[in-house]
Amino acid sequence: MENNRIRELRKNLSLSQEALAEKIGTTQQAVSRMENNANDIPSDLLIEISKQFNVTTDYILGISDVKRDYNGQYRMNQEMDRCYDIVIRYQNLTEVNQKTLRCILERLEQAQKESGEGSAKEERKNAKSSNM
Repeated sequence: MENNRIRELRKNLSLSQEALAEKIGTTQQAVSRMENNANDIPSDLLIEISKQFNVTTDYILGISDVKRDYNGQYRMNQEMDRCYDIVIRYQNLTEVNQKTLRCILERLEQAQKESGEGSAKEERKNAKSSNM
């Protein structure tokens, strides 16, 4: 496959092969192999990658150009609704302040990565629990 969808999805989120491997429970070498031979992906990892990127397995394999089925799109819409106010507030900032905010976010992500804090998934889970 010329344009590997796993590589494309991973790079769109600025994830290294190592970071993706950790998220799906495998090694960097396995991710590299899957990116170089997309049709030889173990089914358990294919499902994990699908969940991680919220896309269909058919999309990952290049069988379909439809990224999300109805359930995937519904989950995406729920997430977008949850974050909509942040997007509006961001859009109301000046260009300089938008750039400043992006720099702050990048630094926070780097600091979190360096400190080895819990994954974003765990933090979202905790935030959902505290909102209930």
